[in-house]
Amino acid sequence: MKKKYIFISTVLLLLLLISGSTLAWFTHSVSINYDFKMGTVEVKVLDSVIKQDSDKEYKAEIKVQSLGSKKTYVRVRLIPQWSNPSFPIPNVKIELKDNSAWVRAKPDDGYLYYKYYLTNNEKTLSLKVKIDIGDLEPIYQDAQLTLKVVAEGVQTREEAWKEVWGIHRLPFTPNKSRNP
Repeated sequence: MKKKYIFISTVLLLLLLISGSTLAWFTHSVSINYDFKMGTVEVKVLDSVIKQDSDKEYKAEIKVQSLGSKKTYVRVRLIPQWSNPSFPIPNVKIELKDNSAWVRAKPDDGYLYYKYYLTNNEKTLSLKVKIDIGDLEPIYQDAQLTLKVVAEGVQTREEAWKEVWGIHRLPFTPNKSRNP
Protein backbone atom coordinates (compact mmCIF):
# COMPACT_ATOMS: atom_id res chain seq x y z
CA MET A 1 0.00 0.00 0.00
CA LYS A 2 2.85 2.25 0.79
CA LYS A 3 4.32 1.69 -2.69
CA LYS A 4 1.00 2.55 -4.27
CA TYR A 5 0.81 5.79 -2.25
CA ILE A 6 4.37 6.79 -3.28
CA PHE A 7 3.62 5.98 -6.92
CA ILE A 8 0.42 8.09 -6.97
CA SER A 9 2.21 10.95 -5.19
CA THR A 10 5.05 10.85 -7.71
CA VAL A 11 2.64 10.87 -10.68
CA LEU A 12 0.67 13.81 -9.18
CA LEU A 13 3.87 15.71 -8.51
CA LEU A 14 5.05 15.14 -12.09
CA LEU A 15 1.66 16.26 -13.47
CA LEU A 16 1.80 19.42 -11.35
CA LEU A 17 5.32 20.19 -12.56
CA ILE A 18 4.42 19.60 -16.20
CA SER A 19 1.21 21.68 -16.05
CA GLY A 20 2.96 24.46 -14.14
CA SER A 21 5.78 24.61 -16.69
CA THR A 22 3.30 24.57 -19.58
CA LEU A 23 1.25 27.34 -18.00
CA ALA A 24 4.38 29.41 -17.42
CA TRP A 25 5.47 28.85 -21.00
CA PHE A 26 2.17 30.02 -22.52
CA THR A 27 1.57 32.96 -20.20
CA HIS A 28 5.07 34.41 -20.38
CA SER A 29 5.16 37.66 -22.38
CA VAL A 30 7.90 40.01 -23.46
CA SER A 31 7.26 43.65 -24.19
CA ILE A 32 8.93 45.07 -27.29
CA ASN A 33 8.75 48.70 -28.38
CA TYR A 34 9.07 49.61 -32.03
CA ASP A 35 9.80 53.20 -32.94
CA PHE A 36 8.47 54.13 -36.35
CA LYS A 37 9.77 57.25 -38.03
CA MET A 38 7.32 58.63 -40.51
CA GLY A 39 8.77 60.06 -43.69
CA THR A 40 8.39 63.73 -44.47
CA VAL A 41 7.80 65.74 -47.62
CA GLU A 42 9.08 69.30 -47.56
CA VAL A 43 10.20 71.53 -50.40
CA LYS A 44 11.79 74.96 -50.44
CA VAL A 45 12.15 77.52 -53.23
CA LEU A 46 15.75 78.61 -53.44
CA ASP A 47 16.62 82.18 -54.31
CA SER A 48 15.67 82.88 -57.88
CA VAL A 49 17.90 84.89 -60.16
CA ILE A 50 16.17 87.61 -62.15
CA LYS A 51 17.97 89.45 -64.93
CA GLN A 52 16.63 92.33 -66.94
CA ASP A 53 17.11 91.89 -70.69
CA SER A 54 15.29 95.04 -71.78
CA ASP A 55 12.64 97.43 -70.53
CA LYS A 56 9.96 94.84 -71.18
CA GLU A 57 11.74 91.51 -70.75
CA TYR A 58 13.13 89.75 -67.72
CA LYS A 59 14.63 86.30 -67.27
CA ALA A 60 14.29 84.25 -64.12
CA GLU A 61 15.98 81.04 -62.99
CA ILE A 62 14.27 79.17 -60.18
CA LYS A 63 15.38 76.07 -58.25
CA VAL A 64 13.51 73.99 -55.69
CA GLN A 65 15.12 71.82 -53.02
CA SER A 66 13.66 68.80 -51.25
CA LEU A 67 14.19 68.90 -47.48
CA GLY A 68 12.11 65.84 -46.63
CA SER A 69 13.07 62.21 -46.24
CA LYS A 70 10.69 60.80 -48.89
CA LYS A 71 11.10 60.69 -52.65
CA THR A 72 9.21 63.77 -53.80
CA TYR A 73 7.60 65.03 -57.00
CA VAL A 74 7.67 68.81 -57.33
CA ARG A 75 5.53 71.32 -59.15
CA VAL A 76 5.66 75.10 -59.10
CA ARG A 77 3.24 77.85 -59.93
CA LEU A 78 4.44 81.24 -61.06
CA ILE A 79 2.16 84.09 -60.03
CA PRO A 80 2.89 87.60 -61.29
CA GLN A 81 1.70 90.37 -58.96
CA TRP A 82 1.78 94.13 -59.39
CA SER A 83 2.56 96.29 -56.36
CA ASN A 84 -0.91 97.78 -56.80
CA PRO A 85 -3.35 94.85 -56.59
CA SER A 86 -5.92 96.65 -58.74
CA PHE A 87 -3.63 96.54 -61.81
CA PRO A 88 -4.54 93.79 -64.28
CA ILE A 89 -2.15 90.91 -64.83
CA PRO A 90 -3.03 89.89 -68.43
CA ASN A 91 -0.32 92.16 -69.83
CA VAL A 92 2.33 89.89 -68.24
CA LYS A 93 3.34 86.80 -70.25
CA ILE A 94 5.50 84.03 -68.81
CA GLU A 95 7.25 81.66 -71.22
CA LEU A 96 9.41 78.60 -70.57
CA LYS A 97 12.95 78.79 -71.97
CA ASP A 98 15.19 75.74 -72.58
CA ASN A 99 13.60 73.56 -69.90
CA SER A 100 13.89 69.90 -70.79
CA ALA A 101 13.36 68.95 -67.12
CA TRP A 102 10.14 70.95 -66.65
CA VAL A 103 6.77 70.37 -68.33
CA ARG A 104 3.24 71.75 -68.26
CA ALA A 105 0.28 69.43 -67.74
CA LYS A 106 -2.24 71.89 -69.12
CA PRO A 107 -1.42 75.12 -70.93
CA ASP A 108 -3.66 77.29 -68.77
CA ASP A 109 -3.47 75.88 -65.23
CA GLY A 110 -0.22 77.69 -64.37
CA TYR A 111 1.63 74.65 -62.97
CA LEU A 112 5.03 73.45 -64.12
CA TYR A 113 6.06 69.91 -63.17
CA TYR A 114 9.60 68.70 -62.59
CA LYS A 115 10.05 65.44 -64.53
CA TYR A 116 12.19 63.70 -61.92
CA TYR A 117 11.65 62.89 -58.27
CA LEU A 118 13.90 64.49 -55.67
CA THR A 119 15.53 62.83 -52.68
CA ASN A 120 16.66 64.49 -49.45
CA ASN A 121 18.59 67.75 -50.11
CA GLU A 122 18.46 67.25 -53.88
CA LYS A 123 17.77 70.33 -56.03
CA THR A 124 15.91 70.65 -59.30
CA LEU A 125 17.57 71.82 -62.45
CA SER A 126 16.91 75.52 -63.03
CA LEU A 127 13.46 76.45 -64.23
CA LYS A 128 14.17 79.16 -66.79
CA VAL A 129 11.38 81.56 -67.67
CA LYS A 130 11.09 84.70 -69.72
CA ILE A 131 8.76 87.38 -68.37
CA ASP A 132 7.43 89.76 -71.00
CA ILE A 133 5.63 92.77 -69.60
CA GLY A 134 4.46 94.14 -72.95
CA ASP A 135 3.39 97.72 -73.57
CA LEU A 136 2.46 99.44 -70.35
CA GLU A 137 0.10 102.30 -69.84
CA PRO A 138 1.23 105.35 -67.83
CA ILE A 139 -0.47 104.09 -64.64
CA TYR A 140 2.22 101.37 -64.38
CA GLN A 141 5.07 103.91 -64.29
CA ASP A 142 5.99 103.53 -60.60
CA ALA A 143 4.57 100.04 -60.16
CA GLN A 144 6.70 97.01 -59.36
CA LEU A 145 6.11 93.53 -60.65
CA THR A 146 6.78 90.61 -58.31
CA LEU A 147 6.96 87.00 -59.44
CA LYS A 148 5.65 84.82 -56.63
CA VAL A 149 6.89 81.22 -56.84
CA VAL A 150 4.79 78.61 -55.05
CA ALA A 151 6.36 75.14 -54.85
CA GLU A 152 4.44 72.01 -53.89
CA GLY A 153 5.82 68.57 -53.14
CA VAL A 154 4.13 65.19 -52.88
CA GLN A 155 5.52 61.73 -52.16
CA THR A 156 6.01 59.40 -55.11
CA ARG A 157 4.50 56.30 -53.45
CA GLU A 158 0.92 55.12 -53.77
CA GLU A 159 0.18 57.70 -56.47
CA ALA A 160 -0.43 60.30 -53.77
CA TRP A 161 -0.26 63.02 -56.41
CA LYS A 162 -3.72 61.99 -57.65
CA GLU A 163 -5.37 62.98 -54.40
CA VAL A 164 -3.09 65.85 -53.38
CA TRP A 165 -2.77 67.58 -56.76
CA GLY A 166 -6.15 66.52 -58.17
CA ILE A 167 -4.77 65.25 -61.48
CA HIS A 168 -5.41 61.88 -63.12
CA ARG A 169 -1.98 61.34 -64.66
CA LEU A 170 1.44 62.90 -64.44
CA PRO A 171 2.63 64.87 -67.49
CA PHE A 172 5.86 62.84 -67.51
CA THR A 173 7.06 59.27 -66.99
CA PRO A 174 6.85 58.51 -63.24
CA ASN A 175 9.58 57.09 -61.00
CA LYS A 176 12.55 58.55 -62.83
CA SER A 177 15.52 60.00 -61.01
CA ARG A 178 17.93 62.47 -62.52
CA ASN A 179 20.69 60.65 -60.60
CA PRO A 180 20.28 56.92 -61.35
